Amino acid sequence: MAIQSDAPAGQAHWVEAPPLAQLHERGPTAAKLGARQVALFLHEGEVLACNNRCPHEGYPLCEGALDRSGVLTCHWHNWKFDLRSGTNLYGGDALRVYPVRVEAGRVWVDVSDPPPAQRVAEVLGRLAEAMAEDDYPRVARELARLEQAGAPLDAAALQALEHSHTRLRNGMTHAYPAIDAWLRLRDQLADSDERLACVTEALAHVGFDTLREAPYPYATAHRNWQAEEFLTAVETQDEAGATERLNDALAQGIAFDTLEPVFAQAALAHYNAFGHSLIYLTHVRSLIQRLGPAAAAPLLRAWTRSLVLATREDLLPDFKAYAGALEKWPRPPDSHVSPSRPHLPSPSSTLSTSAPPAARFEALKIRETLAATLEAAAQHTPLALWHALMQAAAHHLLRFDERFAQRTDSPAGDDVNWLDFSHALTFGHAVRQTCTRWPQLWPQGLLQMALFVARNTPYLAPGLDSAAAQAAWAVDDAEGFDTFARTRLIDHGIGLPIYPVHWLKTWLAVRDSIALGLPQPCVNALRAAVRRLLSAQFKQRHALRSARQAQRFVERE
Repeated sequence: MAIQSDAPAGQAHWVEAPPLAQLHERGPTAAKLGARQVALFLHEGEVLACNNRCPHEGYPLCEGALDRSGVLTCHWHNWKFDLRSGTNLYGGDALRVYPVRVEAGRVWVDVSDPPPAQRVAEVLGRLAEAMAEDDYPRVARELARLEQAGAPLDAAALQALEHSHTRLRNGMTHAYPAIDAWLRLRDQLADSDERLACVTEALAHVGFDTLREAPYPYATAHRNWQAEEFLTAVETQDEAGATERLNDALAQGIAFDTLEPVFAQAALAHYNAFGHSLIYLTHVRSLIQRLGPAAAAPLLRAWTRSLVLATREDLLPDFKAYAGALEKWPRPPDSHVSPSRPHLPSPSSTLSTSAPPAARFEALKIRETLAATLEAAAQHTPLALWHALMQAAAHHLLRFDERFAQRTDSPAGDDVNWLDFSHALTFGHAVRQTCTRWPQLWPQGLLQMALFVARNTPYLAPGLDSAAAQAAWAVDDAEGFDTFARTRLIDHGIGLPIYPVHWLKTWLAVRDSIALGLPQPCVNALRAAVRRLLSAQFKQRHALRSARQAQRFVERE
C-alpha cells in the first residue's frame, strides 16, 4: 500500500487499497487504509468503499451482503445502506462511504475527512433525527461523533432547544431544566465517558418529551413590551398576548437580566404548578448564561406558555387560605402598599437572624402552617425563616411514608410519590435565589414554601419523628456522599427520565443551598433527605392503581 498525499482536513487524501485483481479474486475485502478500516466491494465493475464497521454496533460489513441495486445489508441486525451515498434505508445512523478511483488496476481511496464545519453540520442533522425517534443509543453515538468532529456539545444543547420548543404542547417540561442540570454535572466530571453520559441524558430527555408531537406554533406578532401588560396577559391566561410582548422584548434585544424581575413576579403571583414556574425560571437563567442570547427565545417562549397554562393551586379549596395569609404579611405601620403586593418590614434590629425551630412548621395542617409562618415572619428575618422552612421540608421528606407511593387502592387525589417531597427542596432553593435578589417577593416565596411543607403532612409515616428519621439517614462524610451521589446519578438505570433528573436537581439544589450558607442543623437535615431520596425505588408505572381509579371514575360518571 502507498499513500499518495497527506492533505489537511477537507482536502483529498488518497490511499492505495488492495488492487483490482485481488477484489476480483477474493470478493469483499477489508483493508486498513491509514487509520481506517475500510471495506471494499466490486459491484458491477465499480469499486465501492465504506467503513468496515457498521455504524450501529460495529459488525464487519465486509461480511455483509451487497445486492444488485447497491444496497449493503449488515447481517447483525439487518440494517441496510445505500453503498453509494451511505444513506441508512431504515433511518438510523448513516454509513461513511469514500470516493474511489481506479488507475491501471490500482485502487485508490480518499479517506480524508470533510471540512470540520461540514462534519459538524452533518452530525447535528443526524442527532436531530435520533432525538426525533427517541433513539437513546443513537443519541449517544451522534454526540460522540460531534465531539470527535471538534464541536462543543453545548452546540447540540442549543440546537435541541431550537428544534423542540415548538413541540411542547403545554410549554416547558422538566426536559429543559434537565439540560441545565446534566450539563452542570458534566462540568464536575473529568472522565470522558461520564461526561458524554450526562449530555446524552439531557438530550434524550428532550427527545422523550417531544416524541411524535406535532408543532404547536407560538404567536409571531409583536406588541410593545410593557411589564404590566405582560403580567396582565399571564394573569388572564392570554398566551398570544404574553408571547407577543415577549417577542417585542426579544426583538429589542432587552437582556434577560432586565426581564427577569417581571418573570419572577409572574412566577410567584400564584402557587403556580406545584412551584414549577419558579423552579424552571432559575434553570432558564442558567441556560441563557451558558448557551448565550440565542437560547433566550426558545426558552422564554416555552416558559411563558407553561406559565400561562400553569395550574394555580392557591385557588383550590385546600390552599385558599394562602391569599388571606399574604394580605396579613407584616408590613411597616405607615405602609400604604396594596395588600396583594406586600413589602417586607423595614430593617429592624428586633428581627432575629436565628432560624426558628423547624418543628414549629412540621406535621401541621395548611392553615396552621401558614399561621406559624406569619407569626415567625414578625419575629425573624426572611432568611432565618427560610432556613426553618427548608429544614422542615427536609424532615418531611425523611418522614415520608413510602407506602403511599406503592398503593394500588388510593384515590387520584392521594397519588403521592417522592417527587411531591423533593419539589419542596428544589422550590425552596429557587425561592432563596430569587428573593435574595428581589426582596419584595419574600412573602410569596416563604408562604408558598409553607404550603409545600403543609401539603405533605398527611403522608408522613405514623409514629416516626424527625430526629429518628434523620438519624437513620445521617451523612457523616459529605465528600464521600457527593461521590456516591455522582455515581448513582450517572448510572441510575431508570427508564423514565423524569425520575433521575429529580434526583439530580434535588442534589444540586441542596449542594447550592449549603454553599450559600446554612445553619448546621439544616445542612444535616438536607443531606440526610437527599441520601434517602437517592435510595428510593421508584414505581414507574401504576397499572393496577390506574385501572381501579378509571373504573371508579367511570362508574360515577
